[in-house]
Amino acid sequence: MSFRASIRVLDRTKYASSHAYTYIEGRTPFWRKFREMVVVNPEISSGLPDPARNRYPQPASRPEHGATPPSKASDIANNLYDARDARRKYPRLEMITQKRLTELLLASPNPDGTKSILPPGEASSSTALTVPSDLSSPSAFTDVLAQAHSVPATTSSASSEPGFYTPSNLPPTPPFKRPALVKQKGAVPHDPHAYYPAENFA
Repeated sequence: MSFRASIRVLDRTKYASSHAYTYIEGRTPFWRKFREMVVVNPEISSGLPDPARNRYPQPASRPEHGATPPSKASDIANNLYDARDARRKYPRLEMITQKRLTELLLASPNPDGTKSILPPGEASSSTALTVPSDLSSPSAFTDVLAQAHSVPATTSSASSEPGFYTPSNLPPTPPFKRPALVKQKGAVPHDPHAYYPAENFA
């Protein structure tokens, strides 16, 4: 009977290792009796811990209950680290557009020399620049920038002085010699107001 049980166990181990034989000192009565007769110390352990005696409470035996988080700070859904980190408070990125720069050029001057943009709906009557019809157009910034170089931004006494640059009053050039770059022929057609115009100079 014991021999037949041993063969049955050996045949079963070919396909799966049952958990019922993991922590038992001897898989069948025959080999358990054989171990008691041959082993020097029958009370010695094989090194595998018995979960019934060494693990208390048993795994998956505790009644766990779900709890609602006390605040949204402990909820990881849609809760970025920079928003809940009160120690650093990382600065947010700011995107500068040409429309924003155009509005800064058209802003009203302050007595201290700075400029401030008026609230929407209020007309800017203190600027000497011509406001384009569409501030979002690609050529609006370049047109206003050309006016800023040729027309003084304030109406003070400094406007009569030639302190601003004009086509006849150009800024000083560097003292070193600059290479004369010539635009090559056969360029690829592109939008003149593109961010990265494909032009070849040599």
